Amino acid sequence: MNLGKNYYALLGVVSTSDEKQIKKAYYKLSFKHHPDRGGDAIVFAELTEAYNVLCSKERSDYDLKSKFGNNYNEYFEFFNINSELEYNDVKNKRDKFKDSEVLNIQIKVSDDFNGSVEYERYVKCKSCSGSGKDLSSKIVIKDVDGNILKTFDADDGCDFCEGTGKDYRGSDCSFCSGHGKIGMTPCKKCNGEKRILGKQKISGIKLENGEKKIDSMGHHSKNDIGKSGYLLIKI
Repeated sequence: MNLGKNYYALLGVVSTSDEKQIKKAYYKLSFKHHPDRGGDAIVFAELTEAYNVLCSKERSDYDLKSKFGNNYNEYFEFFNINSELEYNDVKNKRDKFKDSEVLNIQIKVSDDFNGSVEYERYVKCKSCSGSGKDLSSKIVIKDVDGNILKTFDADDGCDFCEGTGKDYRGSDCSFCSGHGKIGMTPCKKCNGEKRILGKQKISGIKLENGEKKIDSMGHHSKNDIGKSGYLLIKI
């Protein structure tokens, strides 16, 4: 159980929903996002984790100790600082450091640097806007003789944001990348990776004390929507 996760929002229900409503929401989402049906394994695991907590004895504990719960009591958060919260803080710092190693790029240049660099970096795939899904694909239904009976778009409304493209904070939905719909097949351009490797060129760079840090010019993250690392140029 992760007290920092909003299990109710993940399943698209509210904290006062009863078990029957929660089960109905889970079954609908799990049927759509199950890996055996082409869904995302990570998303399916998140949904299952939320369901297992909210439809078990753990729900009362979650409702009491999580700020997303129905009976949240700040007392528990305060006195858990030296245990779970400290552990999460260390874990977050470790994950952040690990992520920075992946996203940030460092380039070493000579003393006669002319202010221009050309390098490769991962950028958000424009074909799918970073969703990893092919929203333009088609599903074709044929009869036994191969004749086309019906053709329709291979996408569906996003259940996480109910087709609005926004999450509960008003930001772009992290699952559909703000589209409001989900493709049923991977993007042909990035093969579902949400980003592609491209060449980047920057000119007019002026070093300060032998280095220059340029934000958002490192690799684009495929897991954290909208996040990019920095480029560090050093002599």
